[in-house]
Amino acid sequence: MTVNLPSNGTTVPVFVKCLEALRYLHTLEIVSAEDVMTIPLENALKRVKLCRIRTLIMPLATHPLLQHCPNVEDVVCVIRFNNTPPGGLLRSLASNWDSKIKRLAIPLILWDNPSRKWSGALYDLTG
Repeated sequence: MTVNLPSNGTTVPVFVKCLEALRYLHTLEIVSAEDVMTIPLENALKRVKLCRIRTLIMPLATHPLLQHCPNVEDVVCVIRFNNTPPGGLLRSLASNWDSKIKRLAIPLILWDNPSRKWSGALYDLTG
């Protein structure tokens, strides 16, 4: 499933309820979300586990999802160079350290030009 999360307060709780209802969802791609989405997403995800998600492609602002996907294997977190620091992502990764993550990619988009990416940030965590 591919989604775009608009930055209004009513979207996030509805989005989380939708995720819970999609029992066989295994891949989630969030193409865009603004930094203001992080705290509402954290609040809406309390007591939610998305156990079937195996692939998570997300912008940095949606890093709280990682804490609620215990069986995720592939993670791509797109970071814009002029975005907030990735400290929240690091906390989410640390809180989900016992998960089944096998691959982690962190493409860095320079400024607002998606054609100028650094593509060397792919980590194979299988050993």
